[in-house]
Amino acid sequence: MAADSRTDELEVATAMLHRFSMLIENGLTARLSGWFSSGGAWHDFIQGLKAAGYGPALLALGIAAICLVATVATAAVARSIISKFKARPLLSAITWFAAALLVILASWVLLLSLISDSVLRRALLNCVVISAMATMICLPLTTGRRSIFWRWRRDLAVAIGIAAGGLVVLACLRVWQAADPLRDLFATFAVSLPFTVLVATAYLRHRRLVTRTLSFGSKAGSLRRKLAAIWPWLVVAVVILAFVFIQLDLTIGRPTRGGLLLLSLLLVLAGPHLDVAIERRSWQAVRSQGGELTGALWRTFRIVVASSILAVLAILWLLPILDVVGISRGTVLLKAAEILMLVLVIAFCWNWVAIMAARIRPRAPGDPQVATAVVGTRLTTVGPLLVGLTKAALLTLGALTVLVMLGINVWPLITGLSIFGLAIGLGSQTLVKDVVAGLFFLVDDAFRHGEYIETSGAKGTVERISLRSVSLRHPRGPVATIPFGQIGKIQNFSREWVIEKMLFRVALDTDVEAVRKLFKKIGQEVAADPELNADLLEPFKSQGIAALEEGTLVIRGKYKARAGRQFQIRKAILSKVRITLAENDIKLVPKPLHVPQMGG
Repeated sequence: MAADSRTDELEVATAMLHRFSMLIENGLTARLSGWFSSGGAWHDFIQGLKAAGYGPALLALGIAAICLVATVATAAVARSIISKFKARPLLSAITWFAAALLVILASWVLLLSLISDSVLRRALLNCVVISAMATMICLPLTTGRRSIFWRWRRDLAVAIGIAAGGLVVLACLRVWQAADPLRDLFATFAVSLPFTVLVATAYLRHRRLVTRTLSFGSKAGSLRRKLAAIWPWLVVAVVILAFVFIQLDLTIGRPTRGGLLLLSLLLVLAGPHLDVAIERRSWQAVRSQGGELTGALWRTFRIVVASSILAVLAILWLLPILDVVGISRGTVLLKAAEILMLVLVIAFCWNWVAIMAARIRPRAPGDPQVATAVVGTRLTTVGPLLVGLTKAALLTLGALTVLVMLGINVWPLITGLSIFGLAIGLGSQTLVKDVVAGLFFLVDDAFRHGEYIETSGAKGTVERISLRSVSLRHPRGPVATIPFGQIGKIQNFSREWVIEKMLFRVALDTDVEAVRKLFKKIGQEVAADPELNADLLEPFKSQGIAALEEGTLVIRGKYKARAGRQFQIRKAILSKVRITLAENDIKLVPKPLHVPQMGG
């Protein structure tokens, strides 16, 4: 039975493949015969125009003239607005779109009032729309010849311009009801094929520039950089598949969606470059003083643009499927709008928190980060934990709200998560102990990021603080990770100030008063050093005799310095003490050795 069912399925699949191949073969045959007879179709089209009272030559000149007027008017309006208000790149793009819409509306009003022939009016309005939109796209691409991307943008403008010219011809053929083979010929060889070849050529010729553009702000080896490296090849694959899709539609006799597909292609091609342009603007805002709010708005605007592109693509391609399934478009659009608004609010909060976290993030020496970042403050210590908790809360709140919007009861889920969390807490008391101890350490401000501390088990500079542990880097390099519950007593060597005491052994007959004066002189010299005086709080001075050890005097000196900055001062003092005592015939003697005596 199983073998028979598999045989039946294979036969059905073979029959379907055979029918599809026959459909393709018959469609290609019909299209080729139509193309070869397009000369007669063109002659019939011209005769039809003459019979309707149109002069073909005069009509062609009129169409060319109105396309030229629409192009010049769109360019003039956009450039006058941009030059007057000095619009930046993103606002310039909006200005070009507004200028195209203004020209289209003005042309519609003029054509409605001046031309009574509805067929001619519709044809001319189609020409105005295509010319204005092509101008909106092509002219900004051809500006800025000093840019290294100008040649690539010029090649794209040529591709779009040639396709726009083919669309003008195709629109006129459709309005005056030219034969299907003639329209098929123009759609293939005046729109689809030139656009596909020229766009693919532009991306392949300038693939390194495209990769460089899309890699803005990304690290080597990151997902974005890898995607940017293959993006030119993806574009070539997409435009070729789009061409094949249109030709397949025309071959099997389905209603072609060439216009929708062309619009979708333009959105897909422009999407990554719009994203990079907005990201550049957001980085400029973030780097400026007090630009957290503006940077968060620009980063949220990136999501708005991406969502708009996805929404247009969904409306073009998915909404017709909803009609077939029987789902109401209004309900889907309303729910999608509600979810989109929620996503934008959460994205804004997320971006603002991320920018603030970057502001307070501690920097290592030489780290090329934001100039206003603070190092070693209490905020830089507690901040990363608060940021992590805030982001987790945003994600949880957003996910639960989306489920509520979709009509899903979330209370069983919340109850289940609460019970699960309680079970984890009871089963991992050590983890709870570490977390609670860490919170108390941070509340007590026992240590901060970048400070040098010593615990019962390790010592070093605080390099990383997580929810349950702290990582200390020893001066020799090793990193010790200690859970908060095992830290015990903490000694912090990096708070406010430190008093450094130094011992020097001299001969028993040394003049102690002379040594005191020399130490005072050394302290004045060190205090006058511009590289050291900023960290020196009290100058180096003698404290007199500290001890007598087997025929030697132990003289003690001290100074007060900022915590963590005393080592350079110590080196300078030791060097000056050695030189000054030698110049004044005062010899430093070694520490006496204790040799154990043998028993008798």
